[in-house]
Amino acid sequence: MSTTDCFLPLSDLSGQSIQHPTNPESARVRRTFIRIIALTMIILCMAIVMGIRWNNFTDYWYQPIVNAYSIAVALFIFSRFVLSVFYKPPKSADISPTVSIVITAYNEEEAIYRTVECCYAIDYPADKFEVIVVDDGSTDGTLREVRLAQERWPQLTLVAFERNRGKREAMAAGARAATGEILVYVDSDSFIRRDGIKKIVQGFVDPTVAAVAGHTEVANVAKNGLTRMQQARYYVAFRVMKAAESIFGTVTCCPGCFSAYRRECVMEVLDRWLNQRFLGVRATFGDDRSLTNMLLRKYRIIYSSDAVATTIVPERHRKFLKQQLRWKKSWFRETLIAATFMWKKPPIAAVAFYAQFLFPIVAPILILRMCVWLPIVNDDFISPIVYLFGTVMIGMMFSAYYLFWKSDRNWIYGLYFTLYYMIFLIWQMPYALATQRNNGWGTR
Repeated sequence: MSTTDCFLPLSDLSGQSIQHPTNPESARVRRTFIRIIALTMIILCMAIVMGIRWNNFTDYWYQPIVNAYSIAVALFIFSRFVLSVFYKPPKSADISPTVSIVITAYNEEEAIYRTVECCYAIDYPADKFEVIVVDDGSTDGTLREVRLAQERWPQLTLVAFERNRGKREAMAAGARAATGEILVYVDSDSFIRRDGIKKIVQGFVDPTVAAVAGHTEVANVAKNGLTRMQQARYYVAFRVMKAAESIFGTVTCCPGCFSAYRRECVMEVLDRWLNQRFLGVRATFGDDRSLTNMLLRKYRIIYSSDAVATTIVPERHRKFLKQQLRWKKSWFRETLIAATFMWKKPPIAAVAFYAQFLFPIVAPILILRMCVWLPIVNDDFISPIVYLFGTVMIGMMFSAYYLFWKSDRNWIYGLYFTLYYMIFLIWQMPYALATQRNNGWGTR
């Protein structure tokens, strides 16, 4: 693979983009037409959802708890869209601090060389960045691939654990070995775009910013419907949810795929983060969310939509479901911890945070009531249909948002994710809460 392959647009890597006319004017007209369709879909879906929710107001006192929940969910989702409109990525301040790119790897022989290759091909002063690979006791050919990379880039630093110690230990070892002002963590199956580092460091011109979350999309999007679904989900999660949080400097999770941290801030919390315990056991997953959380107490955390990387996502449902369960466990733990200080943040951000904490926990109970209790006990088959229809409209709204900005065939998979979530993922939350003390990695 050539170096330039690291930086092909995602559509070129996937082969799934809608073919654009070679004539620039035709391409512009076509894109405008697609955006008009997408915007019409968003407005129509919003109108339908608001119409459904109007019944929650008019019949409020018949089912006050259920109606309050439905109204709150709709307001929360609409608020994310509205706030994301006002989001702007960090402006270029033309700064180029010293950077340490840390790649933590465990059994990633197929991707690690390309990850390193992308790091060395970035558009950044060569004397201002270093690349560090921490091998977490891999049992495959990962170490061999890294040593091959060292033959090409002798300056590459390798820290190799004799046995597997976990990603958090690997991240900490990378931080200690680093010499740069900024730590950039990159997963061993993620690939930074050529201008990614230059873009992500611009957020640190603000001294109150301790971390910047990069924007991540799916590298293996063309593999199957599951990977396409994750592409649609990733895009909306970053460009809507993280964008809305970023306005207030309260991004709650800097993903391991591609995120940057002010090293001096990380060193302040390193030992505490490394030895974190929850419910009497050592925390061994959710490392990125946990580190973000510890910094968020004191500093601002923002998102840069211009700093782009792609990552390889699960291609099989079993692995994907294990990943999602692990993420839900860390989400609950870290959100519970963050709840002790998020009230100090700007009011809009704080209210949204506590609402977002409540919704996933209550959702399984509500769906059981709507889809099981009401039909069996009350012979009410209309309420479940209306509820499911409203949920589908919200999913379609997310899909239309993706279509507006990306204009590729993966947009419909945003709706697929909504249905997948209701059928499978939503039921993981009760299990995640019940098994918080089980620290099994989940995907290994």
